[in-house]
Amino acid sequence: MRAHDVTLRITLLTASIMALVLCFFAWFCLRSQWKWQTEEALRGLILVSESLKGSLRSSMLMNRRDHVQEALDHVVRTTKVQGLRVIGHHGEVRVSTVRRDIGSRLDRQAPACSMCHASSPPERERGADLRVRSRLEDRTLRAFSPILAEPGCVAGACHRADRKSSVLGVLELSLPMDDLEDSLRRNRTVLIGSAATAVLLGGLLLWQVLARWLKGPLRLLLGGIQHVAAGDLKFHVSAESADEFGDLARAFNAMSTRLAAAQEGLIRSERLISMGKLAAGVAHEINNPLTGILSYGEDLRDDMPASDPRRKSCEIIVTEALRCRRIVRDLLEFASQGQQTLTLLPPDALVSRSVDVLIRQADFRNIVFERQIEPGLPSFEVDPVQIQQVLLNLLVNARQAMPLGGKITIGARATSPEHVELFVQDEGCGILPEVRERVFEPFFSTKGGKTNGLGLPVCLGIVQQHSGTIDFESIPGHGTTFRIVLPLRQREGSRGGPT
Repeated sequence: MRAHDVTLRITLLTASIMALVLCFFAWFCLRSQWKWQTEEALRGLILVSESLKGSLRSSMLMNRRDHVQEALDHVVRTTKVQGLRVIGHHGEVRVSTVRRDIGSRLDRQAPACSMCHASSPPERERGADLRVRSRLEDRTLRAFSPILAEPGCVAGACHRADRKSSVLGVLELSLPMDDLEDSLRRNRTVLIGSAATAVLLGGLLLWQVLARWLKGPLRLLLGGIQHVAAGDLKFHVSAESADEFGDLARAFNAMSTRLAAAQEGLIRSERLISMGKLAAGVAHEINNPLTGILSYGEDLRDDMPASDPRRKSCEIIVTEALRCRRIVRDLLEFASQGQQTLTLLPPDALVSRSVDVLIRQADFRNIVFERQIEPGLPSFEVDPVQIQQVLLNLLVNARQAMPLGGKITIGARATSPEHVELFVQDEGCGILPEVRERVFEPFFSTKGGKTNGLGLPVCLGIVQQHSGTIDFESIPGHGTTFRIVLPLRQREGSRGGPT
């Protein structure tokens, strides 16, 4: 999936959610406006009806229907009320602004008649209440206000037949809803247009923001993945931001670093295996003729008197043959570490044993050993001969790095509940940065021709055979520290066996 596809999908999803929210908001606003304006219209009708009933009271008591008719017509002319009529107790229309309705009779099921003829007619104290019914189909709001019986009314001749009823009639008011619906229509158009504009502008803004904040980092990560896929494991992406993309970039960089280290370790292991096979073959081919040369050289040397000048040449032959034999032995040792004999051993015992082997040798007389053993270390499962060989090799290298003497620190400490670390630290000349990548290569040496360059490769092979790691830190002119991390228990697949 490409970056712009993700941007488009997020934008469309967000715009859809915005549209739904705005539609609900518009519906709520229109509904609230309809309810509010309807209530306002009803309150206006209530005021008109109460004012009319108050002003027409004397005309009704005097049975002056012409005055009542004139008052109703005046209200229709001066207000938005479309129609007014007074309905008697028995449903007859007595006064109306629509002349053809006068004298007609309404059915008892009509809303105006239910004021008087409902199963439970209104109480006198509720006589000012209105029975309101909204009829949207004819775009008209009608209100019905009861005309209550008073002592002066029932005494007159016009209402003698209605003396038993508390409601003498109903004042019906009709208000057209055209203005309200037009207002709602205008507001609906404005809200829909505003919502569409907000969704469009919000979507465009979100698109630009996502294109900058999402597409850019994704392109960087995609480029990094392509570099790693092409084999450039040292490629790192920019990880300056402090958000999730920065965390992802840092995780990617850490992954590529680990992959590079794993690849280097694999290449180094394959190189060691190839060199080991070559070394084993060469050592076996050289060992037999070398034994003959050494034997004949010793015989010639022993047969010559001490005064014979040729004896010195024979001594050189024997010395060089012995050196070649040592090289052959190292080659065989490098090629195969042999059978492991695993033993549970305290780390401090192995450290002390290695120091005791060297402390009395002449080359170590000007060396001060400092032991740093973390107390309470558990025993670990190792081949003591092989691990001691590694420590001795590192101690000898540390001594050679300090020709004028100094302090060598050797110790052990726990790095986790399952691992222990052995370390050797010197105060020597250190390792130059340009040769650090080659210190574990076979036959590479920083000491010229004084060594054969197989010591550290042999150490690496032994440590790897123990499922451990070996690494170092070095500051030129200040010394070097080698660290060996070994598991407390060996895995079943790594136990013993020739390599």
